[in-house]
Amino acid sequence: MTIPNTQAARRGILGALRAAAPAQALPRPDLTPYWSGPYGRGCIGERPDPATLVAGFEAAARGWRADVLHASANDWPQALRAALDARGCRRIALGSASELSAQLDAPESALADLETWRFDTPLEQCKPQLFDAIDAGITSAQAGIADTGTLLLIPGPGEPRSLSLVPPVHVAVLPVNRLFAGLPAAMRALQPEDNMPTNLLLVTGPSKTSDIQQTLAFGAHGPKELVIVLVHDHTPSVQGSPA
Repeated sequence: MTIPNTQAARRGILGALRAAAPAQALPRPDLTPYWSGPYGRGCIGERPDPATLVAGFEAAARGWRADVLHASANDWPQALRAALDARGCRRIALGSASELSAQLDAPESALADLETWRFDTPLEQCKPQLFDAIDAGITSAQAGIADTGTLLLIPGPGEPRSLSLVPPVHVAVLPVNRLFAGLPAAMRALQPEDNMPTNLLLVTGPSKTSDIQQTLAFGAHGPKELVIVLVHDHTPSVQGSPA
């Protein structure tokens, strides 16, 4: 079979890169100066109380036009439902193995009367439903960055990244004890290099662009709205960090 030119070129490029790769892994650089900067608080020494980071995180997130809601470990599903109702969202997408499932799958769940679709099929087979029929995607967040109001998501087979990129509304649930002063502290706690994910997403506000006539438009490349549900007394914390 003749390989199309584009595929042959791709294989040639990747083959050259593999041939040029070093035989041994490169040593890790010294990141101490990076960790010890003003936004690395918690990398070296005691981590700040996450509760003291809430106000800064919320102010920064709202500055990027995200909506921030506050809830407890018991009532966050109700807060999530209220956000969906306020936006007229009736068709919801969830990951097939989300950490939120325990409280969202129960028969008496706050989402029980909504049309809930599980993202458990290959993307190519469910594009029409995901792109045309879903009102909101719901995901967990692995960390929040207080200085920029940014969410850090680690998608995977159980919670694909399309949930936060395709539906017009993205709702993310973030325990307060996953808040960090800055990106260095979050990365030090998560240590993604130990189990490198396919994707690691930084989400700062809803999708936006000013490519056309320098006019800021929302939703051009993803969700028009971002809703963050901050859970205040949630006990599980980021792996490798204190609760």
